[in-house]
Amino acid sequence: MNLLPKSVNRRRHWFNEQNFLSKLARNALRLGKPVAVQLYTLYLLFKSPETPLRSKMLILGALVYFISPIDLIPDFLGPFGFTDDIAVITMVCRQLQATITPSLKAQAQAAMARFFSQ
Repeated sequence: MNLLPKSVNRRRHWFNEQNFLSKLARNALRLGKPVAVQLYTLYLLFKSPETPLRSKMLILGALVYFISPIDLIPDFLGPFGFTDDIAVITMVCRQLQATITPSLKAQAQAAMARFFSQ
């Protein structure tokens, strides 16, 4: 059952799950553990059937912004390149703080641990 309205579904092609996971894997160390965990938490929250539609739309915007090559500050600019992405991710996480369960956060931390266990 599709829980997203037609207008969101038409734009869903902007978010490719494989592109997101690939970019997260490539850039996890550059982003830092807290941001990588936040990103993966948003991803898990987006996939959850219990997440309200309004929340899914906010998450979709943040995830699309992260994978988009069009940024306010281009990602290739070294340590400053992800500044705008981090701001968007942090803002959305703060807005959805009440929706993020400890279990969901633990899942995200476990998934990201492999990048930071070195």
